[in-house]
Amino acid sequence: MRKIYNYILSAFFISSLVACDGQDEEIIHMQNQDPVVTVTSISDAVGYVGNEFTIYGTNFGIVANDVEVYVGNTKLQLISCEDEELTVKIPEGTTAGRISVVVYGQRVDTQLMYDVLGVPGIRTVIPLYGFVGDEIKFNGHDLGVPSAHYKVLFSGKEESAAFMAEPEMESFSVKVPEGAQSGAITLTIADVPVNVSGQFTVLQHATVDKVQNTAGEDSNQGLAGCISVITGTNLKPELLESDIELPGTWKVEFLQGTEIIATGIVDMEQLSNEKITLKVPEMLTAGNYKIAVSTPFEEIKTRLDYTILPKPIVTGISKTEGYVNAEVVISGTDFGNKASDIEVKFGETVCEVPTFDKDGNIVVRVPAGLQAGANTLTLTIQGVTISMGEYGVFEVYDTPEITSIEGAYNFPYGILVKAGSNITIKGKNFGTDANAIVVMLGEEQIDINGNVTADAISITVPNDFTSGKLLMKIQDVDVDIEGPELVIMPEDGDITQYVLKNYKHEWLVMEGSDARKREWWKPQDWEVEGVSCEGKVVGVQWQDKNNAVTSLAMQSGWGCPDKMENGKIWQVTSLPVGQYDIIINVRDIKLSGQSYAMVCVGDEGILDIEDVSNSLAQTSLTKVGEVKMELNMSKCSVLSIGFVSTLTSKERYVKIESFKVILVE
Repeated sequence: MRKIYNYILSAFFISSLVACDGQDEEIIHMQNQDPVVTVTSISDAVGYVGNEFTIYGTNFGIVANDVEVYVGNTKLQLISCEDEELTVKIPEGTTAGRISVVVYGQRVDTQLMYDVLGVPGIRTVIPLYGFVGDEIKFNGHDLGVPSAHYKVLFSGKEESAAFMAEPEMESFSVKVPEGAQSGAITLTIADVPVNVSGQFTVLQHATVDKVQNTAGEDSNQGLAGCISVITGTNLKPELLESDIELPGTWKVEFLQGTEIIATGIVDMEQLSNEKITLKVPEMLTAGNYKIAVSTPFEEIKTRLDYTILPKPIVTGISKTEGYVNAEVVISGTDFGNKASDIEVKFGETVCEVPTFDKDGNIVVRVPAGLQAGANTLTLTIQGVTISMGEYGVFEVYDTPEITSIEGAYNFPYGILVKAGSNITIKGKNFGTDANAIVVMLGEEQIDINGNVTADAISITVPNDFTSGKLLMKIQDVDVDIEGPELVIMPEDGDITQYVLKNYKHEWLVMEGSDARKREWWKPQDWEVEGVSCEGKVVGVQWQDKNNAVTSLAMQSGWGCPDKMENGKIWQVTSLPVGQYDIIINVRDIKLSGQSYAMVCVGDEGILDIEDVSNSLAQTSLTKVGEVKMELNMSKCSVLSIGFVSTLTSKERYVKIESFKVILVE
């Protein structure tokens, strides 16, 4: 069970609660968690001075001293206080007004009215907004007192507002005075304050300035159905009372002479005090119009000029089928001369910004990423969809594609070839006409060996080739077919940079991973397990402040744990079929235990020392200098390459200067 104590209780009561704190009840004091006070209804909405009535709601609490109830600005006498109802009494001087409840500083202003009979009272003010000079009507009862005994003060004014006529028993009207400001209206009758509920908004007359397009550019012309924006001031004033029903709505009318031809559709979500966004009526025909704007409060006298442009018509298309990047010309009339107004889509893919040819036709290129087959062609100008008629479908050909290079060495970070070797470009949709195909390696055109098939082209790597991008140009295909960057195989077979990342001094580290005054760091591109210093995962040691000596390293003691069991550092890569030497250069080593470099199949890391014999290749690390692992790959596999150490006493270490991968054959 949970009890909520809404207020600060007496010291004695608190001590008694603390004594029960070990029981099942959870005690929450109001100063730490405030329940939300609500007011739902009142028992009687009218009465005389001295009458009592009841207010219903929630979380009023039980301490009368912390609850206040008001009708308008008059505080009522609290008779009884319960958590869900309050009983109050109407004191002298109370007049009709809205109910407000204050519970422990939390004020709830309601729309509930209480009317005090037998004294002047205002039930409503209609409307609670107006321009200077507008008539405002006060409705109530017992108001039949000569106006000389009234004082009606709008916010910002010290003189009473002028009456339209002498007050009647149930109403009177005044004019909004010059200089009035938005806020509360103060009323006294025969020097007795009378509550006036609600805040009055003094309106400022709206203005319109110009018409813009959706890009914010001045533009008093457009297509029927386009989106335009009218700028001005005071177009959507904010009323102090939010629940007021407006006398009308926003209207934008298109006129010829005095005749209203059509009404635009106002976007209420984008409506602001300075802008009205609208859809120009689709039914309008080409010609000149005047725009008339109305707000819920007034019709703006200023008229704006607007020209409806002739509707664009598509009359033809240069082609209805082709490859990605093919140039397509859409011919027609009245496309305009502003490319940014135009959007062309193939399916759901938008073309790059179009251009115009000398005849004003629209020129686009078939966008990349389309699926082969029929694609709907859509033309939009100024946001208006233009009918493509019989030209609304474009057949996209299946574009040729390079998928792999056979005869090359495909490493994770590069594709290598040997000078004079034959390689086969694999892919799709090449065609079978060798005369229609040009193959480029870098800037050099390469002869094709023999016949070609739709999925294979054979070439010979030139003897003087060093590196370059593979590129194919196919007749009638409007885009170059790009392949990978190819690099000549190093004469010494050193392929390390194409197999490993961050493989030698100066070892790259992860920013913010330092420990022991920036001596130890976590390496980039390597996985680390069981290697730490000062509680942080590490694996690279900087041995001087200038970072002149760095090592991929493990250590016991000197800020690291005194012992280490199966500490591991490894990197995941892959190797194709071939024979390889993996050379590890040990910079420094001091062992009490064992350390091994190894290669394991898969991406889950290297094995423990106890299982080293199950690795694909391994070698023990015991002294400074280079050690070698021989690796025979019978198939392309994902591999984990690294080293593991168990250090059985403190101040022991293994420090690696570099890894090297050599292709033997």
